[in-house]
Amino acid sequence: MPISTTTVDRDGYDATPDFVYAVSLLAALESATGQEGHATVLPLLGMARAELTDFGQRRPERYVPVQIGDLRAGINELEQRITTLLDHSPVLQHSLRLDSARRLLRRGAAVIA
Repeated sequence: MPISTTTVDRDGYDATPDFVYAVSLLAALESATGQEGHATVLPLLGMARAELTDFGQRRPERYVPVQIGDLRAGINELEQRITTLLDHSPVLQHSLRLDSARRLLRRGAAVIA
């Protein structure tokens, strides 16, 4: 019999504050269209979102408002937050997704560096 490897409720919503803030920050980065280099990193941000949310299987319960002053600083902050999530992730599937999202963000940071 298969063993479930997820601790998230079956409805797919994750209300943990760190996850909600990380997804909200990522949404703010995606909408920061006036920032230099945004068009270049937007595809990487989209792929990072897909990984972070497990391709829609894990969603934030809500979004919180986040202001973006600098795209590069926002990407670095998101990478740090994802690293923290990764350090405390008890679910292997989430850990793999978080690691992939972090690698995509590092590529994005390198592109606009």
